[in-house]
Amino acid sequence: METVTDYQEIERYLRDPEGERDRFWMGPAVYWFDWREYDEDIVRCISESLPKGAQFRFEVRASALPRGVDILLEQSGVLSPIPYKPDRMDRDTTLKAVQALIAPDWQLRCFVPSLRSDTLGFCLLSGEEWRSLEEAFGTGVVARQFRPVGPESCMFGLCE
Repeated sequence: METVTDYQEIERYLRDPEGERDRFWMGPAVYWFDWREYDEDIVRCISESLPKGAQFRFEVRASALPRGVDILLEQSGVLSPIPYKPDRMDRDTTLKAVQALIAPDWQLRCFVPSLRSDTLGFCLLSGEEWRSLEEAFGTGVVARQFRPVGPESCMFGLCE
């Protein structure tokens, strides 16, 4: 049996969003994160989903701040904390920090049809694969289904 890649799953969905909807939603190309998800589990999931050479190191440390925990991401041998507010961690800040770390080689995108729900879908491909899909289907078509995660992204609705 032939193994289908995440790229091929997303390409198939873009060719026929209505016909492929149910299969795609339940398929392996979408990572589902609930608003109650532990941020360190989201970071771990994304890192482990990358090829071995692209995976990154992170640490979870106790914090004296009201949120109680810090997540530090390693880049070029330096650990830097995700810039959370003092009183809470939140999924948007976590996802934006991880995206900034893995860019430009890798791109995390929010699966737009899942927005306005408490559980959101995300897809992870190389920057090159996303560019290939945009060339094949058009940037607007791809962005309407898969919105890039960036500094201004507000996905879980807790943005200020």
